[in-house]
Amino acid sequence: MKYKIGIPIVIIILAVAGFGGWYFMQQQPATPAKTSSQKSAVSKDAAQSTSSSGAQFTLPVIKSGTEAAKLLMVVNKRHPLPADYNPYNGASTGKNPDGAGLLPAAQQAKDAIIKAMQAAGFAVSDNISGYRSYAYQKSLYDGYVASNGQAWADKYSARPGYSEHQSGLAFDLVGADGELPTDDKMYAWLLQHAHTYGLIIRYPRNMASVTGYEGEEWHLRYIGVKFATEMYDHKITTLEQFTGMAGGDYNADPKNDVPALEEYK
Repeated sequence: MKYKIGIPIVIIILAVAGFGGWYFMQQQPATPAKTSSQKSAVSKDAAQSTSSSGAQFTLPVIKSGTEAAKLLMVVNKRHPLPADYNPYNGASTGKNPDGAGLLPAAQQAKDAIIKAMQAAGFAVSDNISGYRSYAYQKSLYDGYVASNGQAWADKYSARPGYSEHQSGLAFDLVGADGELPTDDKMYAWLLQHAHTYGLIIRYPRNMASVTGYEGEEWHLRYIGVKFATEMYDHKITTLEQFTGMAGGDYNADPKNDVPALEEYK
């Protein structure tokens, strides 16, 4: 049997449907628009804004020529330095164990954290493995390639020009036995305290897909107390995530690299 629907009933149905749609839209959370500062904070070659814990955060606004650009310079497998880069007059041979070639503030932070670690019972030396010139990097890398092959060398050693040691902002701790110290307790201590000295563990564990290297708790990087504390507070463990710069493995074509000195505009 067919039924005819009167005009008044049709009007009522349409009205109810319209109200239902309006009510549904009102219950949906609004998506905030990005502010101009958020947009400008994202670098040109990456747009990461997620911490290692999965939380969202706003990337810092970094402009070329500023103190922030100097402290947050990213040197990795996609951001190389020029062969002659040596801003703090490090020796061109060797590893500068006395800290020569480091930014003065990084040198001070290095001395302070080593003293604190020794007081906490960690067997670390006063010496470090600091600034490494392009020529020294090349000798190390070529030696690893000759001994173990390029694939192995690329996993454990930076190609010349791609080493953060040349930035003058990074150094390796050295154990009292002369070896690179690797220790769970030391790792935990550094995660908890390094930021108070303006330092971060540059290559935290389980983040090789982001940094390009397996965990190296001995490799510390100076970024200043302000930025190191921001990373700590937001649970951000890598400099790539904090700045939005691309990381990971080498580009197949070096022409796609972004020079470390040209990251920020």
